[in-house]
Amino acid sequence: MMIPYRNESPALALEVPPPAVEMVFVGNHCNFSGCLITTTIQELGGITSAALTTFPEFQRFVSSTGAAPEVLLLDEPLMRGLTDAERDWVLDLPGLKLGIAYSTMEFALACHADPALRQRSASIFPLNVRLDVWLSIVKLIVHGGSYVCPEVIAARPTEDRAEPAGISGLTQRQLDVLQQVADGHSNKRIAENLGLSIHTVKLHLHNGSLRLGARNRTEAAMRYREMHP
Repeated sequence: MMIPYRNESPALALEVPPPAVEMVFVGNHCNFSGCLITTTIQELGGITSAALTTFPEFQRFVSSTGAAPEVLLLDEPLMRGLTDAERDWVLDLPGLKLGIAYSTMEFALACHADPALRQRSASIFPLNVRLDVWLSIVKLIVHGGSYVCPEVIAARPTEDRAEPAGISGLTQRQLDVLQQVADGHSNKRIAENLGLSIHTVKLHLHNGSLRLGARNRTEAAMRYREMHP
């Protein structure tokens, strides 16, 4: 459900008493279009959401609702424009799942190298992806996962890449998918077995492989077997 709002200054005036908001999009209408947001919310089962265009609006929105959303998606222009204080304010919001939709590789690499964003497991993904890929990424974020575009990881200097996290650094879904991969199942069969879309399976496999320091599917299965016999 999209929460209606009026963009008024100095306060953000809500037309209805605000329920708990699960997802907020903050960015310009060209990047987060009404059609994209509506499709995303429908795909996620009609979760409560709001679309804002400026950071002060978001701060007032949080103040009005009394709590941060579960998921915050920011576009590159908005993220670039944050002051240090505003950025710290976002990163201090408790339990927030943060996604950054980038337009340029330069900015994506800067975000990926940022220790504070990495500590918050911020997801970093391009704006110009197919709709089905976009939906899979957002679903992953909503369910507590994180995603970094493979092109961003590949472009980062090798010496700056994180050491493998090992089996303890994997989420339960990543473990489930890696177990199925190690058992020799295809992505299609894994999706059927776990009740996931094929794209979501690929995302969990991608993130699980990164955490294990594996370069491909076969290596991920081998490392999983070594650590989880």
